[in-house]
Amino acid sequence: MLKVSEAYLYLKSHQWFDPATGKVGLTAFAAEALGEISFVDVEGLEGVTLAQVTMDGDNPTSDPIDATVESSKAVGDMYSPVSGTVKEINSDLMDEPESINEDPYGKGWLFVIEPSNLDAEKANLLNAADYAAFCETQK
Repeated sequence: MLKVSEAYLYLKSHQWFDPATGKVGLTAFAAEALGEISFVDVEGLEGVTLAQVTMDGDNPTSDPIDATVESSKAVGDMYSPVSGTVKEINSDLMDEPESINEDPYGKGWLFVIEPSNLDAEKANLLNAADYAAFCETQK
């Protein structure tokens, strides 16, 4: 069973957004697909204004954000689920990148964003049930 949080919103590119806290992270589906995450660099994001990713069906059409997640299988692109300014980064990930694999919706968060247009952008995000259904088509 795919692990998702009912309180979060999701991108088809496998990032989650918590509207209550502004936290953004990679989903459990992404963490599993990437394998053992060995390196994370989100350091340059603090204070940066990001735009919400645009999607063409299941594929992102925007450039990824300037952050790095590397694993035993791949280097993963990251996108911002909402537009806004990054207020905080999870610097613990620099020393503990495996937190994304172990606890993607808890200790494995990437950054906190202050949304600038959330009401309009919510329509571009998936709720937990829709994201889980989407992931079933990706297996």
